[in-house]
Amino acid sequence: MTTTSTLGIGKWMVKSCNDTSGFICHKNLDPNIQSPPDTIDPNIYVRVGNDSIKVVTQNLTWYDAKRRCESEKANLANLRNEWTQAHLDLVAMNLNAPLWIGLNKNQTGGYFRYVDGWHLNFATWAEYEPSRNKPCVYIGVDGKWRTAFCNQTMNSVCMLSADVAPTESTMFPGRCPEDTNVEYQQSYTWLPFKGHCYLFITDEIEWADAASSCVRHGGTLVSIEEPSEQQFIRSNVEIFQDGQASFWIGLFKTYTGTWMWLDKTVLDYTNWAPEEPESDYGAIRTSDGTWSTGRRWHDRGYICKTPKILSTDPESKPEPHGGQDQRSRVHTSLVVVLIITITSTLMVVAFFLYKKSPRPLPTFENPLYFNSEPSPPDVVDTNKMIENAENPEPILTL
Repeated sequence: MTTTSTLGIGKWMVKSCNDTSGFICHKNLDPNIQSPPDTIDPNIYVRVGNDSIKVVTQNLTWYDAKRRCESEKANLANLRNEWTQAHLDLVAMNLNAPLWIGLNKNQTGGYFRYVDGWHLNFATWAEYEPSRNKPCVYIGVDGKWRTAFCNQTMNSVCMLSADVAPTESTMFPGRCPEDTNVEYQQSYTWLPFKGHCYLFITDEIEWADAASSCVRHGGTLVSIEEPSEQQFIRSNVEIFQDGQASFWIGLFKTYTGTWMWLDKTVLDYTNWAPEEPESDYGAIRTSDGTWSTGRRWHDRGYICKTPKILSTDPESKPEPHGGQDQRSRVHTSLVVVLIITITSTLMVVAFFLYKKSPRPLPTFENPLYFNSEPSPPDVVDTNKMIENAENPEPILTL
């Protein structure tokens, strides 16, 4: 039994016997009943999720297979979800034949993207795949993806779908982090490119230490996803070719022999040098930008990558919010003017009543009552006060 750390349709998992799940029963058929033929009708489309799939059981080159699908208003299949992958795994296994799918990097700018516009969100490459110089992709009888020359002939899969691939953005807002200052290391500056920022660090250390250092800087060892990103990185590492032969990147070989990016980016682009890959950890050469490999204990400079920081500046709020703020300020001003007007009116009325009143209004010094005639002030005999102070009367105690 095999296990997997990622859930998916058709995958096996190890679970406790006390867990509850659905189950499948198996029963031998009556030998007198003839089982239906296990064949695939090449003339019908089968519904799989939101898509319809038809297997073409005719050996064609990749380009002929693509034209065959287009004649039916379809495309060579994309595997953007795992249930489609699981369905085609079973088809390839039942047919015992490989199947062309809609990947050909010669038609999509030098990296693997489905010809109907969808990007890869997962990939099940076989060991040592994708190869450096084979552009077309097929599903093998074991369900693994492999590259091949496009003039080979094999079965293929057409897909009809109402889903439309999202358009790619040409705007990349945000800013790079401030200059970093990691303890015992000099400060470095993040360089922007599209939606990410990059650090080119010349301190020569092992691959694992470089991965840890990038985390301390706030990123990960770089992944390279498409040719324009490759060109940006190449133009920056060429500056260091007098002192650095190569820089570590975030590519490593797993225990199963497949290659993976450290940040979990789908491997849809490679730029291996001739005779590569040989070792276990990826690097980019400063001389020509091709990818090489090295051992864990080799020391190299390294490149870090992090997404841009989206701006939270309040001045960048959309215009409708500013209009609401302006209306709020106008309402506040009207309320203040109204309060001032009411207060002034009350003061005028109070002054008018004061003038008309036949007797004086209470004052602060006499808030409880008033007399019609003012009383004379009390006269205090100061001589008697002094005499009492000099001859105090005795105090009786009990």
